[in-house]
Amino acid sequence: MRVNPITGATERPWRQRERGSPCAGMFVLADPAHGAQRHHKENAVFVDSYSEALELVRRGFSIRMSDGRSAASLVSPGSLQFIDEPVERIDDLWTYTMPEPPFPLEKVMDDLRKHLFSQASDLAAIAGDEAAFAFLGFEFDTHDGEDQETSQRIDLERFNITRIARIAYQSAFRPWPSDPIGEDEVDELEQIIVGSIVKFQRRHSSPLDVEDSVLRRTLLAAYYRWQIVDGCFLNGGILDQSATEAIAVLIGMPATAVRNAISRDDISLVKSKIDYRALIDWVVTRRNFAPLREDETQHGIGAWHALHVFRTRPLAEAFAERRPVSSSGSIDVEAAEQAILSQRDAGQMPNDEDLRRYAEAINVSPDTFILGMRKFWAQP
Repeated sequence: MRVNPITGATERPWRQRERGSPCAGMFVLADPAHGAQRHHKENAVFVDSYSEALELVRRGFSIRMSDGRSAASLVSPGSLQFIDEPVERIDDLWTYTMPEPPFPLEKVMDDLRKHLFSQASDLAAIAGDEAAFAFLGFEFDTHDGEDQETSQRIDLERFNITRIARIAYQSAFRPWPSDPIGEDEVDELEQIIVGSIVKFQRRHSSPLDVEDSVLRRTLLAAYYRWQIVDGCFLNGGILDQSATEAIAVLIGMPATAVRNAISRDDISLVKSKIDYRALIDWVVTRRNFAPLREDETQHGIGAWHALHVFRTRPLAEAFAERRPVSSSGSIDVEAAEQAILSQRDAGQMPNDEDLRRYAEAINVSPDTFILGMRKFWAQP
């Protein structure tokens, strides 16, 4: 890491996001052998794992750093501070140039108050004023749909939807640092979406009835983002969603602009013809899409599955169990296994290079795998 001497911001190794580039998602370094020309693009060195980038920096390579908002800049090793301490999230080891959240959380909370008032008004028509008063926690005029004072009096902490809306905002738009939405919260989010985004006429309108409202976009963006991570994007689920609407919600573009941009890149939005892998790659590399966290990527998820096997099986059995799922033909899996076995048999901690080679052989995130195995093997 580095504290920028001008801005005071904490900078970390930066991963680039250029769509369509074979180097997308990689760290960018510069070989000192190129001297004054090392910063030129044609002399850049690209690596896709943090551990390999760290090895190169220790050998004198400069590395591009960013605070997540400013453009990345090339920093020499002498300006860096090396920290060998546990982190709460593996993403804390690096950063992307993050898009600004499309709106502040306070606007979502304002919309939520209006939605709760709308629900209370419907409840008054169904169950009577007393039930509506008990729902909001105070008496109000159930016939006044423009009562801003009433909306502002609502104590949001009384309602579970407030917690879910906050989690959805953090998960979808990733104000740094924040966690992805969990499976339990997804269940609640689904129920809220199904029960609150309705087709019938309300007594007083809700922001959830307005397609471009910040509350509606927040809840749907979190849900569609979870679908991407879960591998079911636009392929089943509780919503009969159109691809155009889902993508518009995720990247903040009008539906017409989405259709035009997708068409230019020759990607079909017809459900029977969708190439889901190509479509997801298109979505997650948009400028206004907050990058997937390490534990939201398929390689990161795969690493956690592999770690579970190694924590619950003897080493030789774990290797044998993971071998059939290997999909990397460029690396000799058995040779990578043997390098690790030899070091463990000698009572040594396998080095990062061998662990990285094995992780790449079984097609999982090297960074997550290395940190997980080191933590596991360091236990008494």
